[in-house]
Amino acid sequence: MRQKYKYSTEILPDVFCITLPLPGRKPGPVNVYLFKGDNDISLIDTGTKQTAGILKKALKEHGLAFSDINQIIITHGHGDHFGAAKMIARGGSAHVIVHAEDRALIEKGHDILTKKYKQFLKLMNIPRSVGMMLRLLFVFFKRMADNCNIHHVIQEGDEITIGRYRAKIIETPGHSKGSICVYLEKDKILFCGDTIIQHITPNAFIMMDEKEILPVRLSQNEFYKSLARIKELAPLMIHSAHGKAISGVDEIVAGYEKAFAERKENVLSFVHSGENNVYRIARLLFPEIGGLKLPLEIFLSISEVYTTIQILQKEKKVSLVIRNGLLEVHETVQ
Repeated sequence: MRQKYKYSTEILPDVFCITLPLPGRKPGPVNVYLFKGDNDISLIDTGTKQTAGILKKALKEHGLAFSDINQIIITHGHGDHFGAAKMIARGGSAHVIVHAEDRALIEKGHDILTKKYKQFLKLMNIPRSVGMMLRLLFVFFKRMADNCNIHHVIQEGDEITIGRYRAKIIETPGHSKGSICVYLEKDKILFCGDTIIQHITPNAFIMMDEKEILPVRLSQNEFYKSLARIKELAPLMIHSAHGKAISGVDEIVAGYEKAFAERKENVLSFVHSGENNVYRIARLLFPEIGGLKLPLEIFLSISEVYTTIQILQKEKKVSLVIRNGLLEVHETVQ
């Protein structure tokens, strides 16, 4: 009979899911995964620095402390996933491991200078009042995590020992530049970070470039290529960073693809009707946005609309032009 714990649930022999609080209803609490082995104690992600005390209590139930952690594998560089890493590593010999593309997010708190985001949002015609709220939002997110030194970087195909298991690293960019999954190939079990979430479609965030005025990388394109890669692996079970474990990857991905196809058509319809401003299209596409989470939801909606427009541009259905300091979207005459 498996031992019952207050703060964690055993999902595989010597592998435990620890669920930590996160403000807001979506994406919901963060799942951190503890791997126990005779010679290795590892974590996948850490939660925010504000929930480090709960994580400490969860480890204590297993007779462990932060100083016992050997390595922390970060699935991607968002604060709710690496927030407590510095605190854990400071107390012992834990090595923090991440993909090179997200290294700057963890070590510096940003991959691109803040002014680039300000320039981008200005091009989107964000009202001044909304821009001020978004700046406060960025400050809030930074406070969820302490910047932390990275000890090792990982890439596609790397194999690591994690607890009593061997795992392979799978690159799955889209949600972030350096998102990765940890795959227990022998058991066909995938730990996917935010690449797949059962109850929501993960946001394929804009990927800013220091040398370009507008994002060049196609986040949505990369995201769906990553999903196709996961489908090829055909894992028996997927453990996400938010929500329940997933056994039917094909059904989840099909739902994502259907939603994206509908969003493309809706965005194109707004452009066809004469709307040529990203901020305006985002407000029309997501009219329910409001309340206390307004700044976050606005940023997410702008990200969704812009990255969708990138795909429509690639398909030669729209064209982009910067005029009078604002980005305009126009339908391409076929």
